[in-house]
Amino acid sequence: MNSLGFVVGACLGVAAIVIAVTVAFLVRISRKKDTVLAEMERLQKENWQLRQMTDAINDSNVMLIFDRDENLKSVSAAFCSHYGFTASSYMVKVGSSLNDYLKWSGGEMIDRKARTSSFVGKSVGAKGQTIWKQVTLTRNGDTSHDTYYMVFELDITNMKEAEMELQIEKKRSDELLLNMLPADIVAELKKNGTAKPRVYNSASVLFADIKNFTQWSEKLEPKALIDTLQDLFSSFDDVLAQNFIEKIKTIGDAYMCAGGLPMPNHSHPFDIVIAAFGLQSAVSALDEKRARAGGDPWLMRIGIHTGPVVTGVVGKTRTVYDVWGDSVNTASRLESACEPGKINISKTTYDVIKDYFECEYRGKIQAKHKGEIDMYFVNRLKPEYAADDKGFVPNEAFKAMLAGL
Repeated sequence: MNSLGFVVGACLGVAAIVIAVTVAFLVRISRKKDTVLAEMERLQKENWQLRQMTDAINDSNVMLIFDRDENLKSVSAAFCSHYGFTASSYMVKVGSSLNDYLKWSGGEMIDRKARTSSFVGKSVGAKGQTIWKQVTLTRNGDTSHDTYYMVFELDITNMKEAEMELQIEKKRSDELLLNMLPADIVAELKKNGTAKPRVYNSASVLFADIKNFTQWSEKLEPKALIDTLQDLFSSFDDVLAQNFIEKIKTIGDAYMCAGGLPMPNHSHPFDIVIAAFGLQSAVSALDEKRARAGGDPWLMRIGIHTGPVVTGVVGKTRTVYDVWGDSVNTASRLESACEPGKINISKTTYDVIKDYFECEYRGKIQAKHKGEIDMYFVNRLKPEYAADDKGFVPNEAFKAMLAGL
């Protein structure tokens, strides 16, 4: 009995161990199953998300695929929608090869041997609009693979249009600056933010003023006054541009310009007198127009002096290029002491130009704050240097002389 009990007890113990091991194994299997099922569920979810992403990419990304022979294999739905194509109409309108696509997009010169290359191209969209695009061409190194070239397009039309608008605005800004300041001063301001003052040992300054313009202008409506000044000074600007003279400023009906700056030269006394003849001719042309409208003729006083000056850019707002020095004051006094319809020059200017122009000595004339100044009227070019009877237009002999200075 004791032996039998021992055996039964042993069997029950073994059975308990087996049961315990079996239960543990089943629990482990159950947990593993739960893990496997969770992993399968995760993978299924990721696979669904991947399919959704693939579909979204195909719908939204402009993409084309070409094989190793550069023949079109597929084109995305986004591409067809973007340009108003179907897959078949694309083949007709663009072509079936990679070269056809690149030619259509403006990227014929792209390096197709590079692993990845890109260019900015443009094409016509579904509504006839210009579409600017960043095109990226990727080449697969595996020649056995059918997907050999992949082309991706990024629409950059908005960015390109903004860039072009910025360029237009920059051009307008540059043109405005060039209307206000000399070109080399503009370049210096752009580079350094400031422009250094410059000293010129010799420059020629001209002041011009219309006699009785102030009294005459009081009878005009504001718009008529502005239109008149616009016509007058625009014609003056054209004369200066033809004679290498720099416009400095206008004050009312007064006009100031200078030669020999901002780029120094030796011809400025001659240039500025020829320009003065041009200003007189411009006023005469406007007088003919005014006479037809019943207006009285204008008579202009011009004063010219040659000497040292200082130039610079002044002002924090409405920056201006200006000229200073005693030479400026002297030219202004010469204009004030001039007779209407005449060109009054100083002895300094006369000494330079006297061999080429007919001049008339006026004597020493009192000038405000300057005392007595030797003054001369310059009437015309000498006949041997004139191309016209009036003596205002220089001939080839005069131009050759200037070219040699």
